Amino acid sequence: MMRLITNRDPISDEFFLRDGNVYFCGLYENTLLKAVDSKEFLCWHYWGKSPSGCFMGGVRLRGADPKSFRVLNYSYAIDKTAVYTTSGKVPGADLASFQTLDKGQTTSGYAQGYAKDAQQVYFHNGDGKVKIVRGADVSSFQSIGDTFFAKDCFRIYGFGKPLPRVDLLSWELLGRWYSRDAKRVFYLNREIKGADRNSFTVCTPLNASPMSDHLAQDKDHFYRNDEIIEKEEWSAILLEITQN
Repeated sequence: MMRLITNRDPISDEFFLRDGNVYFCGLYENTLLKAVDSKEFLCWHYWGKSPSGCFMGGVRLRGADPKSFRVLNYSYAIDKTAVYTTSGKVPGADLASFQTLDKGQTTSGYAQGYAKDAQQVYFHNGDGKVKIVRGADVSSFQSIGDTFFAKDCFRIYGFGKPLPRVDLLSWELLGRWYSRDAKRVFYLNREIKGADRNSFTVCTPLNASPMSDHLAQDKDHFYRNDEIIEKEEWSAILLEITQN
């Protein structure tokens, strides 16, 4: 994945060359990587390394081994000593069996994803320390691919947590974090109390921005995320989404 740096233009969340030095283009400023030989610097998006050290963005990864350091996906990297995420190390990970389960990035471009080793399952949402998915069945666990949902032979998971009282055989993903089984409707890992399963429809357009509000309706109510709102407010939000 990692290649010699060639980019000379500042692109957000990427490394670039300037006057023989390597910089990282961050959200608010460009960061100079000190003591780095630009001729030997390898990178892939915000992961980088040189013989003198390894980097996640403009931050040097303390103790990382450049020779064995490699990128697994947008969210995870590994060397002979540890597994790394965009917000730090994965404590206690089994290096020999560690594997990622999706591409590690949301459709909005944020680092996020599931991974597992021989002992446990991990969920990283790019905000804080990686979380262990408690009670997950390691052998059957798989990400559904969108980095939000996953399943094993016993449960469905949303954002790293199990959906309550979900029926595995009838569960289906509807889109925009909504899902349902034969009896219930869910938003991420929460049941939408009182929602009508049969008439429930996701209404945010497929071509809407990933950052748009999540809208749905059933025969009785109008929803923004998992909250019931008035039809007038709901219609105004939908109109704004379709006009943008």
